[in-house]
Amino acid sequence: MAYRSPAEAELDRIRTLFLQMCVRAESMVRLAVRSVVDRDPVLGRSVVDADRELDKLEVEIDKLCLSYLARRSPQGFDLRLITTVMKMVTDLERIGDLAVNVAERGLHLARGTGVEPGQDFPKMGELAADMIRAAADAFLEGDSEVAKELFTRDKEVDELNRKAFTKWIEAMGAHPDQVDRALSLTSMSKHLERVADHACNLGEMVVFLVEGEDVRHGL
Repeated sequence: MAYRSPAEAELDRIRTLFLQMCVRAESMVRLAVRSVVDRDPVLGRSVVDADRELDKLEVEIDKLCLSYLARRSPQGFDLRLITTVMKMVTDLERIGDLAVNVAERGLHLARGTGVEPGQDFPKMGELAADMIRAAADAFLEGDSEVAKELFTRDKEVDELNRKAFTKWIEAMGAHPDQVDRALSLTSMSKHLERVADHACNLGEMVVFLVEGEDVRHGL
């Protein structure tokens, strides 16, 4: 087995925990959407519970990164890795919060009947969750081209959100008794659209990590 210095082992630990956080955030989005579509309160509550573990991972990663900065004084790629991961875990934590928002709205909807999510909502969830996985893969493989593709997928999510918004606004007009449900569905679609935005942020950070270029306002 090749020798790895203590500093390299610390970086490996940070990478591992970061990828675990990516996997958990992706899973939370998928479960939240499924809980709404299947009207499954058990799944919905599991998303709320999972958010606590996501928060713990964020805190642990931040502590490791700050410790590494203080003790190792990294430069070059290692410095970019640490600072990038610290920014990316913030986006992942917010993705977890958005998944919780979706799941909690779903718990409310499961108690009644009327307007249902339809096909656009689960498609948005699938795309958004796939974007998180693509960002994690790009991070793992050092592939900035894959990260840039996230922005094309984000446009698909935006379009689905617009379609869904129009549909549910029309439903409110046609069925005034369904306004509360339609508003909840509108909010959940917006949450998924924001998940995709955060996945794009992850992609921007991967580009910076790999290429050393800040593309946050010009990719």
